[in-house]
Amino acid sequence: MNSAVEGTRAAAGDQAGQPDGTWSVSDLTAAVGETIQRAFPGEVWVRGEIIGYSVAASGHIYFNLIEPGSGNDRRGARMRVALFKGRQRLVNRDLTAAGGLTLDDGIEVRIRAEVEYYAGSGQVQLIMSGVDPHFTLGLLAADRERILAELAESGLLRRNAGVPLPMVPLRVGLVTADGSAAHADFAHELKASGYAFEVLLCDARVQGATAEADLVAALHTLGQADVDVIAVVRGGGDRTDLLAFDLASVAKAIALCPLPVFCGIGHEIDTSVADQVAHTAAKTPTACAAALVAHVAAFDERLARTRRDVDRLARCHSAAAAARLATARSALGLLAERRLARPRAWLGQARLHVAHRAQRRVADAHARLRSASALVTAVAPERTLARGFSITRTADGSIVREMPAPGDTIATETQHAVFASVVQADDPTTGRTTDG
Repeated sequence: MNSAVEGTRAAAGDQAGQPDGTWSVSDLTAAVGETIQRAFPGEVWVRGEIIGYSVAASGHIYFNLIEPGSGNDRRGARMRVALFKGRQRLVNRDLTAAGGLTLDDGIEVRIRAEVEYYAGSGQVQLIMSGVDPHFTLGLLAADRERILAELAESGLLRRNAGVPLPMVPLRVGLVTADGSAAHADFAHELKASGYAFEVLLCDARVQGATAEADLVAALHTLGQADVDVIAVVRGGGDRTDLLAFDLASVAKAIALCPLPVFCGIGHEIDTSVADQVAHTAAKTPTACAAALVAHVAAFDERLARTRRDVDRLARCHSAAAAARLATARSALGLLAERRLARPRAWLGQARLHVAHRAQRRVADAHARLRSASALVTAVAPERTLARGFSITRTADGSIVREMPAPGDTIATETQHAVFASVVQADDPTTGRTTDG
């Protein structure tokens, strides 16, 4: 048995020897304090999980250490820890040197502290003076590797990577804290692209006690929404600030999401489990948005290239068709010439035959015309008159063929003169008609 405890028991025995064996509060707290001081004369290393982390107005930090995995079970063992402001510089130096750890709820740590009994509250507490960051990092790395192995074994590690990404993912579901720098950076990058992105924000804490539940719920909600892709973004922070993105529940929510998930978590050194299970991972929220812009721009370029190719092919086909048409036109012309050569020759012969027959018929007509003309000339009145005959006509110019009526005026034409007469009645003595 510890000698300090034995000494305390001895002192207690002396006190108990008082007449009624009753301790005063001051005596008892002093005895307890002395006992604890003798039992733990120097600093001790204690491991446990942080809960109830808070920073007082004075700048001092307070939290409880519990057994890892026990949650908020009030019946479980716990120890109050105080990290006074004056000792924080050395602790923060060790955390920073290890790669940027911070103390927060849910982190399992190994700390160096003095065991102290604080009579003012009647509590035993640890006065923290140092931390073993490599212990925490080792646990985080081990947990991360274990989760990754479980995801790989269950076929979930690269499941979301196989979800088809739409050619033009303009409708984006965004998981981040509303109003955060990550939100602003992501939205600015999309807007600056000039493409018609639409962002549906699902507000979620990305650090702290509620981050796990918020992230899982947001992924489930957006997985059922009318969006093309989901982006999970967070600004920079220490490794322990990003613990939520190494949790198995968040990783499974990403893996099982029916839509492709892009991660843009602000860390430049390590990759989180969320990064490795997501469809596409980027180092920052801006880079995540840029990856979406690049995908849309690649489609835009493919579309422009296709348009140019179609235009070029159309021109080539048009030129080829024009060449074929010209060749066909030439061939058709030659064929037509060949086909028309014989009809043309026949037509030429026919034309000559027709012309010859026409000339012969015209000559025959001329001969007949001359004969008719000669006949007409021969029987012309002038020829008749020249032979001593005369022609008598009525007043209207008609040739007198019958005996005109008495009193009619008639004109008698000879070769050299025309004279008029008036028909008189028949001479009763001779029976002849006389002229007047």
